Amino acid sequence: MMALGVFCVLAGVSMAAGSLWSPRYRAILEVMGGSLFLAGLGFAGADLTLAS
Repeated sequence: MMALGVFCVLAGVSMAAGSLWSPRYRAILEVMGGSLFLAGLGFAGADLTLAS
């Protein structure tokens, strides 16, 4: 589950950064990137909680 969390965090950050180069889809990319980032933090936090 940690790998999924790291993947979601990286995908969210890259989508949010990519929104700077495409102003037409900026709002959509920022919302999707932010959602993936938060989901990744949740997955990584859940894995750390279950491991301890």
